[in-house]
Amino acid sequence: MPSNLKHKITLIGSSGLIGTNFLEQIGPDDFQNVKAITRRKILNLENKDFIKQSVHDFSDLEKMRQDLKTDVLVSALGTTIKKAGSKNEFTKIDHDLTLKISKIAKEEGCRTMILISSIGASCESNIFYSKVKGLLEVSLKEIGFEELHILRPSLLLGKRTETRPAEYISKHLIGHLSFLIPWKYKPIHASIIAKKIKFIIMEEKSGIHIWEGRKLFNI
Repeated sequence: MPSNLKHKITLIGSSGLIGTNFLEQIGPDDFQNVKAITRRKILNLENKDFIKQSVHDFSDLEKMRQDLKTDVLVSALGTTIKKAGSKNEFTKIDHDLTLKISKIAKEEGCRTMILISSIGASCESNIFYSKVKGLLEVSLKEIGFEELHILRPSLLLGKRTETRPAEYISKHLIGHLSFLIPWKYKPIHASIIAKKIKFIIMEEKSGIHIWEGRKLFNI
């Protein structure tokens, strides 16, 4: 049996743009043991028996521990400051929650962590959003995963289930000018990120790796 079929994959942020693209793309010949942790059941996965859904409200992470017994943890969990309601609530979701879940997974034997971060993420950034993303990256590096992959996409393209007006406008303004934009800042479709995640899992490359710019597009 190919090694990728033996992998246990757990995804958090399953109902978001990148999470849904990843789940839509993969088949039983890619991975046979995939767990999607979500706040609500994803209906379009009913024909994918190899994906097991686990619904949690994220209020008691210890109840999630059994579902975090995995080889690979993929975090596509994230929100916006506007949706969270405040900078404090945003930090609780994008930093604290992801970090706590990652620590539990590591305690349960997880070897590989794949984080969807953001372009410009830096603990020294003057931009609050980017600073929180950067602080999470630093914290995850300290956990000690055998493999830590940090993906830093720029503006994400794809159909969201939620409305983000500023992002919608940016997509239309930038889309036609993409060829003029440096690779690091080029908009990227969520389906490409999903393919990159799949590639990273199959490649099995130990160490800490930052994927941004052209590296995200090369598969």
